[in-house]
Amino acid sequence: MKRWLLAPLALALGACAKPEEAPTPPRPVLIQTVRLSPAAAVNAYTGDVRARHEADLGFRIGGKLIERRVDVGASVRRGQALARLDPQDAALSARAAAAQRAAAETDRTLAQAEYDRALSLKAKNFISDSVLDARRSALEAATSRLQQARAQADLAANQSGYTTLAADRDGVVTAVLAEPGQVVAAGQSIARIAQPGAREVLIHAPERRIAGLRVGAAAQVRPWAAAERVYPGEVREIAPAADTATRTYAVRVAVPGADEALPLGATASVVISG
Repeated sequence: MKRWLLAPLALALGACAKPEEAPTPPRPVLIQTVRLSPAAAVNAYTGDVRARHEADLGFRIGGKLIERRVDVGASVRRGQALARLDPQDAALSARAAAAQRAAAETDRTLAQAEYDRALSLKAKNFISDSVLDARRSALEAATSRLQQARAQADLAANQSGYTTLAADRDGVVTAVLAEPGQVVAAGQSIARIAQPGAREVLIHAPERRIAGLRVGAAAQVRPWAAAERVYPGEVREIAPAADTATRTYAVRVAVPGADEALPLGATASVVISG
């Protein structure tokens, strides 16, 4: 009797069990096999537009900068004053040199008079040859000192005029490298002047690419501000040594057809053939 009761119970429990789910088919994906292959060398760089001719100007003497008359972007003419040093020290030096010249002229005049007197006395045999020779030597020494004093006076006078820095060419100020109040040394750069006309793009090539560059190689220059414009260019110069800080070589690409779309200081992309 009990066996008959257990059989229907087992069937009922089996009917309540959760049916097995069919396995989910795998999701299809796209795959691609990656293989190592030599990459094509692309000589593409980014640089900035520079003038073909530019120069850093500085004073010939040192001193305290008291005035700067130009700012970046200013157009200047040849001979135009750019900056001034405190002229007091140079003026004092010029006056001191002038005083030394005057003293040397007086000494030379006196030595000449003594020599003339010695000649007159020697003609009368009142003095010996040695005395005459001494007067001649004194005159020659006084003449040499006068020549030296005159040269020093001329130099000091020139230096007093060096307290004003003037432009040596027509151009545009592309950089200002000193400010009023600063004490500058002789030859220290005060302003950079770019001469209008021919332009080029300065790029920096890494060491691993410099062997593939050559002077005269064709290039394409595309300004960032006018990406639709492409200018033909040519590698004009490759630095013989790398920059010690960046370990890159400066390369200048001439752009003969540059116009207003390539202003000074603009950024441009450069692709060099070969």
